Amino acid sequence: MTLLRLVTFLAITGCGPETTSFRTTDHGDGLEPAGHSAAAYVVRSSGHSVASVHVWSNGGFIGSSGEPMTHVGFEIQNTGASPIELDGDAIQLVVFDKLGAALPPAVFTVVTPLGPALVPIAPGATTPLDVYFRIPTSPRVVDTMRVQWTLRHDDVRSVQTTNFVRDDDYPVADPPSEVPTIRVGS
Repeated sequence: MTLLRLVTFLAITGCGPETTSFRTTDHGDGLEPAGHSAAAYVVRSSGHSVASVHVWSNGGFIGSSGEPMTHVGFEIQNTGASPIELDGDAIQLVVFDKLGAALPPAVFTVVTPLGPALVPIAPGATTPLDVYFRIPTSPRVVDTMRVQWTLRHDDVRSVQTTNFVRDDDYPVADPPSEVPTIRVGS
């Protein structure tokens, strides 16, 4: 019976959880919106600040439908005199394995609170948003990820990229052989 318990313990602990955590590798400003360590950006147009943006991730997980997912959070403060918009249609996420190879594309699924593809933010307002992506493999296979996001203001598009790295105690798993990887910049 002791051998059976040992084998069960090793099987459970060897697999680890399907949830993962990520931290940004980009510069923060010491503020922690919603208690998260976040990358911080000042978006400018014609030399003037139009927005202050914080970006973070709650990590990867298995969604209620059984699909692997990941989260990216935004806190956008409009610091300008005219409305700005987060372009939900332009948000893209690329996930990479432990060798730096891009995995098949992640799929944008939803931004909450639910609303239009262009999320408006009035002058002086601060809007928190949660963006979710379906990822092509187990969260434990993802070592790093990069989200590209776009703010629109005064007929200008400001495109930013935020980088993340795994930040938990579980090893990064090898991708299953049926999940192709894509070499980027070799």
